[in-house]
Amino acid sequence: PTTINPDPEGVIHAPQVIAAALPGPQPNLDAGPEWHYKLLSPMRRAIAANMSATLNTPTFRVSAELPLAALRQAAKTCQLSLTLLLARALALSVQENPLFNDVYTTAGLVTRKQINVGIAADIPGGLITPVIEDAARRPTGELAEDWRILKTKLAKQQLIPDDYEGATIYLSNLGMFDVVESFEAIVPLGATAILSVGAEKKGFASFVLSCDHRVVYGAEAARFMQTFKQLINKPGDWLKC
Repeated sequence: PTTINPDPEGVIHAPQVIAAALPGPQPNLDAGPEWHYKLLSPMRRAIAANMSATLNTPTFRVSAELPLAALRQAAKTCQLSLTLLLARALALSVQENPLFNDVYTTAGLVTRKQINVGIAADIPGGLITPVIEDAARRPTGELAEDWRILKTKLAKQQLIPDDYEGATIYLSNLGMFDVVESFEAIVPLGATAILSVGAEKKGFASFVLSCDHRVVYGAEAARFMQTFKQLINKPGDWLKC
């Protein structure tokens, strides 16, 4: 049986009872300084549950330092968000490497008919992933308008589930923080890969592709990164403005 210790004031809190009923180790709070509980918001609780649910996903990562000058110049010329163009290049890379749009289930691999890119976004008290739908086939101008609308709704905290559910691959860009050289992101449920982007240094940025090893293997991830590199090096081949 699990022992539930009261806090310094002799109170047992509801989260302790819930934690005792759930599997997994819990920290020994009595070994440290005085403490108190801060209840999780519904969003943080959902994020924690989703992240915990990915623990059994066998994950591997490939990384590369890639030049961003051409894509950044294209973003400036076309007056588009660099993050949007990264999402577009990511979707086109999936189109060339379609296994990355599959997802593992116990019954087999599920193939999706369109490529939806979830873009990680920071919000007060949590994290959310607005989704750019059909990001490989639709015109870039349409995607840009969708992204503008999503960012407006994000700023006003007006996103609805249809805005942030249904991604088939993910992008997490922390390049706006110059202290972040690189980082590894967790592959969300319902996807096979997520691409993380670090800060640009001397024209190059670190890209890390985290993958579900049940769906793709190392050589396939390497080919995916080669495709992505070619796309961001020559945005004029796929971007018209």
